[in-house]
Amino acid sequence: MARIGVTSEQVSAVADALIGEGKQATIRAVRERLGDRGSPNTIQKHLSAWRDARPMAAAAEGVQNFV
Repeated sequence: MARIGVTSEQVSAVADALIGEGKQATIRAVRERLGDRGSPNTIQKHLSAWRDARPMAAAAEGVQNFV
């Protein structure tokens, strides 16, 4: 049975929600919100794409790329 990973859509939705709550969209925060699912490497890849697509959100967040 193939394992279904965390999608970029899931990471983007969580990151948007965190920013909307005034929190930072860190790898750890996203992973916790996803129920401790997804590897940090996968989440980081999706978060980077999310930040690149939303430069204003990344600037508001302070561009924190650390866990």
